[in-house]
Formats: sequence, structure tokens, C-alpha cells
Amino acid sequence: MATAGSVLLATSPAHAEFTTPVAQGDDVSPCETGAGSSDSLTARDWAGDFIGLEEAHRFNDGRFENGDPVTIAVIDSGVEAGLDSLFGSRVKSGWDAWDPAGDGTCDAYGHGTAVAAIAAGTAQGEQFVGVAPGADILPLRAFVGNEGADADRSRLVANLIDDAVANGADVINVSIALPDTEFLKEAVANAIAANVVIVAATGNENLNMDDPAVVNDPEKAKFYPANYPEVIAVGAHNPMGNFYTSTNYGSNIDLIAPGQDVTVPLPGGGWLGKQEGTSFAAPYVAGAAALLKAEFGEDVSPAWIEHRLTGTAIHPPNDFNIYQGHGVLNVGKAISTPLEPGEDPTATSFDDPVESEAPGATPEAEPSSIAAVNVDYDPLAFEKAVAWASVGGAIVLVALVLVLRTIIPKGRKRGWKPGTRRPERAAAVVEGD
Repeated sequence: MATAGSVLLATSPAHAEFTTPVAQGDDVSPCETGAGSSDSLTARDWAGDFIGLEEAHRFNDGRFENGDPVTIAVIDSGVEAGLDSLFGSRVKSGWDAWDPAGDGTCDAYGHGTAVAAIAAGTAQGEQFVGVAPGADILPLRAFVGNEGADADRSRLVANLIDDAVANGADVINVSIALPDTEFLKEAVANAIAANVVIVAATGNENLNMDDPAVVNDPEKAKFYPANYPEVIAVGAHNPMGNFYTSTNYGSNIDLIAPGQDVTVPLPGGGWLGKQEGTSFAAPYVAGAAALLKAEFGEDVSPAWIEHRLTGTAIHPPNDFNIYQGHGVLNVGKAISTPLEPGEDPTATSFDDPVESEAPGATPEAEPSSIAAVNVDYDPLAFEKAVAWASVGGAIVLVALVLVLRTIIPKGRKRGWKPGTRRPERAAAVVEGD
């Protein structure tokens, strides 16, 4: 399955008309539900544990105080609404730019269904847990398969961002890596002005998004909208918390989230394991943004949500670097941390350190590869050490209890009583130097 690295990669009234043009003639691509699999889920969801999802769900599951769901727009390959156990009736009628008869609720390729499930899928026991399972999903079909990205696709996604805002989206996930265009830049700015959060994957080409040689090369500079400063840009990490080395990186990257060895659903049913890419990391953050919107109110600003997510992340050394951003997503801490006295979650700017000036943000020389990063760094090392120490202590305690349960009855049969011993059998005291 292709991911973002392969280049897929004022409040408006809800339920407005969609204005994105639909393909005509030979360009029409009707959607038929994609392939399935007989494979089932077999292992506990490592990603949910890693980002603190169980703790987060004690506070919120993606619904506002009045019970209304947050809406996450998924601009992708469509979302397969027929997966009832995963989505129920929460996939809304959206838009299909490639099928005049479609509404985005069909997925022939599978990418969008996987992204939507990570962001808002219903829990499947302990084997799979979506981040915001109470949220609604607004599907917007931007691509058919792995057909690449160009200026026309960038303009199409820009139109779909406008439609997402006009149709009540609270959060927009873009797991597509695109070239920079004025249309895309303007659509992002308008969405932020409308108080809508945009989360985007940085892409998987191991490119420095600050390198002028890359930025000025139209064949390489396909890492937008993630590289716009107002967008929450997401890279990926593996099950140990180590940096996923294909991630595009730079001073605008905000967070890394699970994006390697990820298990996702297929549109035709069943599951597909060992998936990787920033495409799958981004919806973890989009789901987290939805939880924050739901918990702290629909008026919270995109700037505050970015500030909260980056501030509560598990930080790398020096708090920020161009590879891991502010660190690993920690949605449990993000939602459970109360507001500071005087903190205004509706503010549109925050006095965070300028990322390009943060210690260690920029290497002394451009690396020839991402190997310049210490990928063995484990951001959860302390927490894991504490956890294992607790487990070890518990094991010792249990063993001691079992030993005493054996020794004490035997001792009592021999006439032993607690707190007594015969003086003549007391151990001799040996004095040394």
C-alpha cells in the first residue's frame, strides 16, 4: 500500500454545497470497493499503548460536551463506509472528485480507509483502537491509486480543503505529499482562519525540507501542506519510539507518531499488517486534535492545539530537532493536563521557542543520510525503566510471599514462634577491623 512518501500519498455553515469539480469523460474513475483479506487481528495494538490512548479515552472519545461528534475530514482515496464494525454510521456523505455518482464513501485503493480507521475507528478489542472513536468522518476522494502528485493535484486538494471547511470539518487530515501552490497555501490559510485544524504527513523520501536545493527542485519539493508553518506536520517512528528514517524532516516538523509496523483495515474486510509511512502517523495526530477539540471546546484554536500537542510530547534531547520535531505524540498527557492559570486555548499565537533557533535544531552540516540521527534514542526509556522496575519489585514480593507460605507452617510444626529464639543457638557476632 502506498503512503505519503510515494506522493499519495470565519465559521462556515455545515452541510454546504460541495464546489470541487468532478472528473468528466475519460477521466472518470468509478469507485468499486477494494480488496479484502482473511487475515484477522492477533496482537495487542502497540501504537495505542505507546501514545497513551487508554488514559486519553478516560476523558473523551471525540464528542463534545453536548454529545455531538467532532468531524474529521479525510482527504484521501475515499473511506469504505460499509465496514460497520469499524465505523458504524459515522462516515458522512462526502465528495468524490473522480466519480460523479460517488460521495467519498467508497475506497478502491485502501489508503483512505486505513487513515480514517487510525483517526477514528471503533475499538476492535485490544487489537486495534482508533484515536477518536466517537468522531464523525467526512470522506473526500482526492486520488484513485498511486498516480502521483503535481500542481493540478495540489489545486484539487486545495478545493477539497475549502469544501471540508464549508461542510463543518473540525480537523482535516492530509496524508498526501504535494507540491507548493498558491491555491494550496491559500486554502490552508483560510482553513486556519476558520478555526479548523490541519494535520499533514511530511512524506517518506528522507528529504530535508529546509534545503534550498530540495525546495527549489519541483520534482523533489513535494512535502506540502505539511511544510507550511501553520499545519501540524507529522513524521513517523517505530514501535520502540525510534525515528522512521524515511521521514522528510526540517524545521517545520512538529511531532512524530506511530508509522512503522502498523496494522490497518482493508476496504474489503480483514487486516493488513507491517504497514509503514508518515501517511499512517498523521491520523494519530489528527485523532488527538479531535479529542482536544471535543474536550476543551470547539472554539479552541489550531495554534493552541499545536501548542498543546508539542508541549506535552515526549521530547528528544534539547526538546526539539529537525528530525523528531518536539518528540513523540503523547495524547494521554495532552488531554489530561489541565489548563495553566491564565492559559487561553482560543489564542491564535503562542510564545513557543522559534524552532530554527532551538538548540540542536540544525546540524552543523547537512547529513548525507538520516543516519546522522541517533535512532537508538528511546524517548520512553525512563518510563519503561520505571515500569519494569515496578514489575520486578512485584515479582520479588510475590516470590517472597510464596516462600513464607511454605516456611512458616513448617516452622510452626517444629515449635517455632515469631520473635523468639533460643539464646544458645543465636549466631555469634564476628568483629572485624
